[in-house]
Amino acid sequence: MHTARAGAGQGAGPGHADHQHPEIVAPRSGDRPLKSVQAAHAAGRRCDSCGQVLTDPPTGLIERWHWDEVAAEVVAQSRVRGESIALIMIDLDRFKDVNDSYGHLAGDAVLRGVADVIRDCTREGDLACRYGGSAGDEFLVLLPASELDAALAIAEQIRAGITGMSVTAKVTRELTTTIEGQTASIGVATYGLGDLVELDLEDLMLDADVSLRAAKRHGRDRICVANMDVGANAEAPSQATKRMATWARFRRLRSV
Repeated sequence: MHTARAGAGQGAGPGHADHQHPEIVAPRSGDRPLKSVQAAHAAGRRCDSCGQVLTDPPTGLIERWHWDEVAAEVVAQSRVRGESIALIMIDLDRFKDVNDSYGHLAGDAVLRGVADVIRDCTREGDLACRYGGSAGDEFLVLLPASELDAALAIAEQIRAGITGMSVTAKVTRELTTTIEGQTASIGVATYGLGDLVELDLEDLMLDADVSLRAAKRHGRDRICVANMDVGANAEAPSQATKRMATWARFRRLRSV
């Protein structure tokens, strides 16, 4: 067995963030039951009308179409209760290299590891799914009753947890490898009560996607809130909060 670096050979690229990562080992598939992040109640269940399974087989998170339904309800509830809400959008950097170099079963093992990290970093009642269909390497995490500070803290735990993963997978029938060094780019969007009067889940997803693309452009392996980069040189939460006015202006003027 040998250890492989995810994205090896591609180089870090300009602007790559130099983070201190915690030592986090992602369990292999089957090492623990699937739980929390609103997936436990859906595990093994099927839609009453169409019969489709409610969970995503590789990760155990809920299926995207089911996430859309539940997330829309959560946003509506936040509007009624007058609570803030946040969305984290995660994209695995150069994930195609894992599939190309080590095979799709190894890629599935990495996806399961990421799902485990998300479960470890989120709270009961948060809502997570894999985004982008059966081949998707993006994830969505909806955080009810969360403002920017809390969302950034969870996003950073997820980013560091993914980078610290050590995933063991079979490459051939005889060869097993350990994949390390996978990174993720993350976009964060938060809405307060004033935003929810006029905006909905689609707007929240668009704003998180804008932030994610900014993280990609600025070197990957980082977190962005609109045009605010909090990955390479993290700001104190109070400073990040003071810049929310900039984020609000950006949202109104964005061109997607």
